[in-house]
Amino acid sequence: MTTTKNIRRIALCLILFLTAFTITLTNAATEDNYKNDNNLLTNTSESTRTENGYKTNIIINPHTTGILTQENGYKLDLTINTQEISGSHRENGYKLDLIPEKTFPDIPDVAVTKIATSKTVIGQGYTTRINVTLSNQALNYETFHVIIHANTTTIKTQTITLTSRDLTTITFTWDTTGFAKGNYTITAEATQLPDETDTTDNTLTDGIVYVGIPGDVNADGKVNVKDIFPVAKAFGSELGQPTYNPNLDINDDGKINVKDIFAAAKNFGKENP
Repeated sequence: MTTTKNIRRIALCLILFLTAFTITLTNAATEDNYKNDNNLLTNTSESTRTENGYKTNIIINPHTTGILTQENGYKLDLTINTQEISGSHRENGYKLDLIPEKTFPDIPDVAVTKIATSKTVIGQGYTTRINVTLSNQALNYETFHVIIHANTTTIKTQTITLTSRDLTTITFTWDTTGFAKGNYTITAEATQLPDETDTTDNTLTDGIVYVGIPGDVNADGKVNVKDIFPVAKAFGSELGQPTYNPNLDINDDGKINVKDIFAAAKNFGKENP
């Protein structure tokens, strides 16, 4: 008799264990190999939210007023408005904006945010560096072309890819060989993307750059003592030092030395026609 009672007790324990195990599985939701022991997510919908290049898939239960999830050890409490999915929630001083995917369209938008040449005076046949900062102001990865113009002549073209909300600075080298002496306006252009509507910031112009006789560092159309003296005075200075002037660095190697003095002295007395 005692043996029969023990068997019944063991059977009852197994039934209770299996029942509890089944309930636990029913209440566990798994998303991308992460387990969330939350409310039953029946009739769920999924929304995608991207912030600063990071994408978050949020599972939303329209019939649940709150969802607790843990991701890599961080706890996130999402308070859901059952009437409308969008809204804001604050947790420990951090704000989370929930925006329905259908009302948050991703319109391509790239921009040129900064352009700067290392020199404003260049000796004909020598080089200068042009730094261009570009931004992807949309949510998706974008691949586009960057074109550098001197007046209407294309200097360089480069293809780049930027992640969401990302920016980068690219350095171009302009070799003035073959360019006529005179003033040039340097412009950077980010080519328009399909469906891009805001194109006012796709182009940015820097100031005037003068291309002249090598050694004509004051851009007055002739090489004389007024040019040789400032180069000699800055002799020995390097990029980053207070006395360094990029216009005096004729060969654009980041330092002012005998090579720059020689380039100016070689053209001493020359004037533009």
